[in-house]
Amino acid sequence: MIVTLSGITGTGKSFFKDAISKELNFKNLAIVTTRNKRKNEVNGIDKEFVSEEEFEKLVKNKEVVVDFEFLGAKYGYRKEKLESSENQVTEVHYSTIYEFKKNAKNVFSIYMIPKDLERAKQELRKRNLSKETEQKRLKEIDEHIKEYEQNKDLQKQFDYVFINDYTEKAKNELLKIIEKRRVE
Repeated sequence: MIVTLSGITGTGKSFFKDAISKELNFKNLAIVTTRNKRKNEVNGIDKEFVSEEEFEKLVKNKEVVVDFEFLGAKYGYRKEKLESSENQVTEVHYSTIYEFKKNAKNVFSIYMIPKDLERAKQELRKRNLSKETEQKRLKEIDEHIKEYEQNKDLQKQFDYVFINDYTEKAKNELLKIIEKRRVE
């Protein structure tokens, strides 16, 4: 099963992805990207960081699918990983969920909504991004929320909507939901 976590920036996707990996023994499905590595990220674990040329070659050879651009960087998933029967977890940009589900098998898609939008924006500000990038990401939050609220077809792509209140209780609740789904 592949668990996908989607939602606005700052809603806790990375936190929950790590919790699912550690506590439910899911493998992280690392996205391939041309984005620069952040300080605490590990290549091959958090994401697979490649050059533009490497990325284009992977796409051309159909080794990477569900490819898209976001804030100036390219992203995509290794086809072999999407076809795996291993339990995996990944973050999926909401706009690519359609394509992701077409290319992956046994997907449990979760859309995460913060109980408090200001908290999500605070979480984004903690990332120490450049002012320009931070402003782009804050603008993207508002656009993303509007798109999700208005697009009923997009809403139907998600198997579960989870409201994150940033508590231990919320983490435990989501882990139980995933564990129940894995057993079914």
